[in-house]
Amino acid sequence: MTNASNALATIDARPFFDKALRYGVDEKIISPERLQLIQEEFAKGIVQIAKFFATEHLRPELELAQRRMVNLISLYLENMSGGFMKIAAASLRDKSLLSHSKAGSDMLRRLHAMPDNCMIIGNAPTPESQHAYLDEKTAAHSIPFSEYLAELTQRQEIQRRIDFAFWLARKTGVARDAVDEADWLIRSAMLVIFVNNAKLKIPTRNSFVGLIKSARKVKAKLDLNRLEAILSDAPAEFQILAQREMKRFIEMDLPLIRDPEMTADKLLSGRADIHFFINANVDDDVREYVRKVAKEWSRVTRGHADDPAVLATVFLFIATGIPPKSTMLWREAKEIIRIFRDTGFDSQAVIDYIDLHAPEADKASLKNTWMSDIKIEVEDHLSDHDPDRPDSHMDRALEYLRTSCSVTWLGRRNKH
Repeated sequence: MTNASNALATIDARPFFDKALRYGVDEKIISPERLQLIQEEFAKGIVQIAKFFATEHLRPELELAQRRMVNLISLYLENMSGGFMKIAAASLRDKSLLSHSKAGSDMLRRLHAMPDNCMIIGNAPTPESQHAYLDEKTAAHSIPFSEYLAELTQRQEIQRRIDFAFWLARKTGVARDAVDEADWLIRSAMLVIFVNNAKLKIPTRNSFVGLIKSARKVKAKLDLNRLEAILSDAPAEFQILAQREMKRFIEMDLPLIRDPEMTADKLLSGRADIHFFINANVDDDVREYVRKVAKEWSRVTRGHADDPAVLATVFLFIATGIPPKSTMLWREAKEIIRIFRDTGFDSQAVIDYIDLHAPEADKASLKNTWMSDIKIEVEDHLSDHDPDRPDSHMDRALEYLRTSCSVTWLGRRNKH
């Protein structure tokens, strides 16, 4: 029995493994011969684990590998036994120590493979991320079994949400591979279901505006019969989840939707810190959307804000205090040059106009286009500070505007 005691002493065990092993020896479940074999298996397993994570030739790595192995075995034993020592000891008696270690590792691999957030695209585990996860969870400060169970529960709930989002996608005409974020699709589906007369389709950019308009009405309320009819063929767990999500939508999202300061454009751009899924797999008239949510911007640009010449024209009018429009007359071009050479551009006016009138999703890029692109280039071409390139009659500046902006004249004009 002395050898058995020595064998126990050489194993630097975590509490559960230690308790199970000692219980097995004390209760004669694990024989001295089996204990000796466990010790040999343990030594072999340490080398394998050290080699997997780093190297088996350095003592610190072997010592860490010993702790890793104990952590893995403990995790598996506590899980399979439900905390009952007799069951855990019998497992140590009947199965190799390496199989216990592998089973613990497999538990962590399966846990890591489960989603930890509702972002679907780019969320797949890689061999590198799995290796890093095992490294983190099996080192000196390993994951306790209670933490493992908590993380498992959390990831299972996330997986249910993703599965529910896929079910809603099929129900609302969205291809499975088009869903990139489960929570966003669920929120859009709840909006569609909440609006009584809405078709059971995830909205396009344009139809989203109409849905928000309907949901904002004071008299708008959930039709429980509509909700139940839509969920009639859903699995029981999805029905429960849908009821919970609709309750959350009404209590948390609907007040934001009905906020007078929160436009459909702001909601769609995520300005309210909530996001909606939009069906981008169908033809969606972007110009029509802009016309609906940014009427002044649409009017001024004539729906051609994607044309660099129109954009430059509008910005130059604003920067020089002239009412903006999409085309520039020859006399207006001369006035823009004169104002710029007298006082420079009013960039803040451009920024303020973008903030006030442009679509939310485009504001940042539009500001950057003005400050980092158009403004710098135009200032260089309209200035008359270079004595080697005099332009007192504005010929050079006017020619630049003719070729860079949306203008009404076709060529050089001789009148100054």
